[in-house]
Amino acid sequence: MMKFTKQDFIFLVGGIIIYVFDIGVDFWVSSKYFCQRQYSWSILILSFRGLSSLVTQVFSYEWFKNDLEGTDTGKLKWIFLVHLFQCGIFIRYWFALKYGCQAAFKQNSGGDASETDPPNFIQKQVIDVVTDINMLRVFKTFLETTPQLFVQIYILMEHGKNNFCQYAAIFVSFCGISISTVDYQVSLRKSLPDKDEFHVLSNKLRNSKSKYFIAISVANC
Repeated sequence: MMKFTKQDFIFLVGGIIIYVFDIGVDFWVSSKYFCQRQYSWSILILSFRGLSSLVTQVFSYEWFKNDLEGTDTGKLKWIFLVHLFQCGIFIRYWFALKYGCQAAFKQNSGGDASETDPPNFIQKQVIDVVTDINMLRVFKTFLETTPQLFVQIYILMEHGKNNFCQYAAIFVSFCGISISTVDYQVSLRKSLPDKDEFHVLSNKLRNSKSKYFIAISVANC
């Protein structure tokens, strides 16, 4: 089993920052359209945001429910309440930061230890948690980020309405799509035995560059 490294932890923190920033950009862009009386675009942006949040919260809660089956029901009620307020993924990020910090900075275990040993148990815990997060982010990518990207490009090309917030939304969408797809591929490789280490940074840059050139090609059509 691959190890959760310091580099993985740094990318995890970066993913949290981009996730929160993406939410802020969504509401910022939507408010800009609303102030410009472009109500249909504002509602459409928020609709993608709402659909994505609803789906990810439902799946996140069901996964928590399966993981905690047969344990304290009081904890599950609190988790349900947090998911009801659309903040369930932040619980998962908290566990990921907790286990990730232990795995990346506080453990120096040998590679021959079994998965039941405490060091490898923590490694397995953080990889499982991060894999769940990345799967939820894939849902978000295809339910929210990608549709919003198409909407922004359509407005830019067909209506000639361009401003800073629009370019910011497009840039954040590109980053979100690239990072979420690569992170999920990394998580899959880490959860499978006998897989070589994945070069995260180079592949993220390559993925972002390819999407950038695709967008340029579409814009020039």
